[in-house]
Amino acid sequence: MPLPDRFRRHCRWLRAATLLVLAGLALLLGVGASTIPWSPTAGAPEDQALLLLVRLLPGLGYLWALWAVQRALGELAAGRLFHAAVARGIRHIGIGVLAGAMASVFAITNLSRLIVGGQGGLAYFDLSGIVLGVVGAALVLLARVVDSARALQAELDEIV
Repeated sequence: MPLPDRFRRHCRWLRAATLLVLAGLALLLGVGASTIPWSPTAGAPEDQALLLLVRLLPGLGYLWALWAVQRALGELAAGRLFHAAVARGIRHIGIGVLAGAMASVFAITNLSRLIVGGQGGLAYFDLSGIVLGVVGAALVLLARVVDSARALQAELDEIV
């Protein structure tokens, strides 16, 4: 069943908008990483570099998810609704969002504390990070549904 042209046009438009957001956020992440003040009182340069890497982890997961979004939108714009690439895109979006959220909730808090030598709790319970983690896990599971639908469509196409 072919997809309506309006839907495909919207997918192309949203893909371009996603690429623009992806490029802007990648630029902001890079600029933010390059302008971190390196002061001798903040600890050893190795510790500062490691702390910077830890703080960049969620952003890298989210950027990967955005890249997967634009790829999946490209597949939809090409008219491939139940294509394997769409299921893979949904799975990668979920993994990227889940990884970014887990890094945000657990890695930044705990690894930063270990690097700097601070004290505190085991996790910073940020509601948005937890919700994003659940949404990411749900997307990974929904990718299975798309895979099943694709297999069912292929089976029905063989019968017809």
